[in-house]
Amino acid sequence: MSVSPNIQRQALIPSRIWDGDQMLTGQAVLIADGRIEAILPAGEIPAGVQRRELPGCTLLPGLIDAHVHYAESCGPAYLAAGVTTVRDVGNDLGWILGQKEKNHGDPARGPRILCCGWALDGMEGIWQQIAKRHPDEASLRAAIRDNVSHGVDAIKLYASLNEPMLRAGVEEGHAHGLKVLAHLNSTSAEEAAIAGLDEIEHFSRCDVAWRESNTEEDDRLIDRFLAHGTAMNPTVNVWDRLGRAMEHAFLHDGRRRWLHPQLLDIWERFPYRRCEASKRLRFQSMMPHIKRFLLRCHERGVVLGAGTDSPFINLLPGFGLHDELAQYVDAGLRPVDALRAATVTNARLIGLEKTIGRIRAGMDADLLAVVGNPLERIDDIGNVKAVFRRGIPLAPDDLLTSAREYFASPIDDPIIRDLQNYVSGELPSYSQKS
Repeated sequence: MSVSPNIQRQALIPSRIWDGDQMLTGQAVLIADGRIEAILPAGEIPAGVQRRELPGCTLLPGLIDAHVHYAESCGPAYLAAGVTTVRDVGNDLGWILGQKEKNHGDPARGPRILCCGWALDGMEGIWQQIAKRHPDEASLRAAIRDNVSHGVDAIKLYASLNEPMLRAGVEEGHAHGLKVLAHLNSTSAEEAAIAGLDEIEHFSRCDVAWRESNTEEDDRLIDRFLAHGTAMNPTVNVWDRLGRAMEHAFLHDGRRRWLHPQLLDIWERFPYRRCEASKRLRFQSMMPHIKRFLLRCHERGVVLGAGTDSPFINLLPGFGLHDELAQYVDAGLRPVDALRAATVTNARLIGLEKTIGRIRAGMDADLLAVVGNPLERIDDIGNVKAVFRRGIPLAPDDLLTSAREYFASPIDDPIIRDLQNYVSGELPSYSQKS
């Protein structure tokens, strides 16, 4: 689906507006040229402006998923779920930059993309299409410079980098003015924080998050995060979905209609659906500890973003962010705090807090209208009524048609190739530490 930008002024008139900070009633959002022109009383909409009533709806900033591995066929699903911006945290450099440019030129094609380029790993890395392996600090620094020269938005370091290598990567990324994030395995979260890492993905190597611990133990690690300004992107559902890979209900999730059959086949053949039960039970037993640590991080003021790691098993592109926010609330956060993670906080983490993440005059008109009030009932975030990307209204039926156009042909995106090789047993593996 390709839609030409409509520069006509329009006014959105919902029952409620959550602007990222507070709930407003009796107000309208005036849009022109893809940006928010004003928030004004509904009775003061200028004559001649196209009006769109959204009764019973809450209007929110478009959602931001700060941890994905983008696949082209998933673009419509992200938009249909109200996810108007994603940060790709590991992909073929040239391919993802091409997708970023295409989506910028056609906002109805998929979400705005920020990207890290290649995920940068050590020599024990397993991914072949979305990551590059490096034997020493010099080669890692050179790879970072190459990513930077091509215009990436951040640097992603990966699991098998040891502490000296990770420290070198952080130093090099910061030298070029970019934030550095990492999925840790060979380096502990404490070591990474001391090294100046900006953001930790998946609670990786946050050891107390994976076992029974007391508040004093949690706080010792959290103190380190606060002292060094280390943010967290927990991706709680990654671990939940691995633990529940055999759960029958996922096969009957109607939102799967948005996904290419090839991806659904990958999920069906995912190793955690074929492994011994003890491996799944391990993740199930860890979930209460992960949620406990998530809540404690929030209570102490650690910066918490939100991401999904889609399209790994049962992590639905776009809609999976709704599930992630529900996990935050289940852990004890208020719905408003979960929503801030996917809007205001994520916008700051990806460096676009002046452009997206709030409903403010001058910001891009990336907006989501849902039936109900997700600040009272987080599940209402899934009741999507309308989505706007740079002011362009995107009809769900049109987006679903666009998604299905991909279904007629095989998909060969880098992440899909890696996942296919993974489920076929063609990739090496490493021992995942907690």
